Amino acid sequence: MGKNASRRSKATRAGGGPGQASASPPDATRWVVPIAALVGVALLAVVILAGRPGGPRPLAVLRTNDFHALAFRPDNPDVVYFGHHNGVMRSDDGGRTWRPVIERPNFDAMGLAVSRADPQVLYLAGHDILQVSRDGGATWEPIAHDLPGTDVHGFALAPGDPERLYAFVVGHGLFRSENGGRNWERLTGNVPGDVTSLTAASGNPPVLYAGSASAGVLRSADGGRSWSPLAGLASGTALALATDPAAAQTVYAAVDGTLYKSTDGGTTWSRLAVPRGMVVSLAVSPARPGRVLTVTVDGRQGLVYRSEDGGATWGQSKP
Repeated sequence: MGKNASRRSKATRAGGGPGQASASPPDATRWVVPIAALVGVALLAVVILAGRPGGPRPLAVLRTNDFHALAFRPDNPDVVYFGHHNGVMRSDDGGRTWRPVIERPNFDAMGLAVSRADPQVLYLAGHDILQVSRDGGATWEPIAHDLPGTDVHGFALAPGDPERLYAFVVGHGLFRSENGGRNWERLTGNVPGDVTSLTAASGNPPVLYAGSASAGVLRSADGGRSWSPLAGLASGTALALATDPAAAQTVYAAVDGTLYKSTDGGTTWSRLAVPRGMVVSLAVSPARPGRVLTVTVDGRQGLVYRSEDGGATWGQSKP
C-alpha cells in the first residue's frame, strides 16, 4: 500500500519556499484508505479559491498526491502543519496560505504530532517512516526504535506526556512508547487489524480512539489494552479523528467522508455540515478553543475549511 519511504541516517534540510508550483492532480476515486496508494510524485500548489456565490468559501486548495494529516502548534492557533505523501507543509495564518517545509518523494506523512511541552518538536509516521524534527520541521531525522515494522497507519501523542506515543503498525498491532519512540511495548488489546487513525484525549491513562476501515470508531479507556465500538456511528471507514485539547470528552470523527462530533466521549454523536467534499483530515487547536481545521476531497483537490465554533459553521461568506 504505497511506495516505501526512504530511510536516511542523518537529518535532511528541507528546501522550498512560499511560491506556487504546478501539480499532478490525484485520483479522487482512490481517497479511501489511504490516498497514498496513488502512484507518482507531484509538485505542490496552494491557491486561494473563490467560493461558489453565496456559500462558504474554503480557505485554500491543496493539490498534492493525497491529503493525510493536520496538526496545530500548541502555542499558536495560526500555525498548522499538513502531511501528505511527499512531505510536510506549514501555514502561519490558520490555513489560508501554505508553504513546504520539506519536499521529498515518499516522505509519507500519514501521521503528525506536535509536542505540547516543546512546540518545536514534531513527530511524523507513515509508510515505512518514523522521524522527528526538533526545529519546527526544518530538519528531520529517523528515530532509532525497536518496532517490528514502520508501516504506521495510526499515530498519536498523549496530551499530558510529551514522551508517550502510540502507533498502529500494519500486520503487528498497536504499540506504546514511553520515551519518545525509541522503545515500544505491544498492547495486546482487541483493536481491529485495519486501523486507519488514532487520537488521544487527556486522562491517566489517556482515553484513546481508533478509526477502523471496516468498524468505524472504537474507544479505549485503559490506554489501549481493551477496545469497544462506539454506537451511533456508521461502521464504515473512519479515516480521521481528533480530540479537543480543551474538552476531554469532545471528539471529532470523519466516517465515510462525513464529519461527526461527540461531546460525551463518544456516547452520542451529531453530524456536522462541512460545505463541500469528503472529510479526510482534521485537527483541533490547543491554543484557541473551538478552532477546527479540516481538509476535504472534492474532485481532484483538497479543500481547507476552518471553523471557529467547534464545527457549527465553516469558512466565510462571499466578501
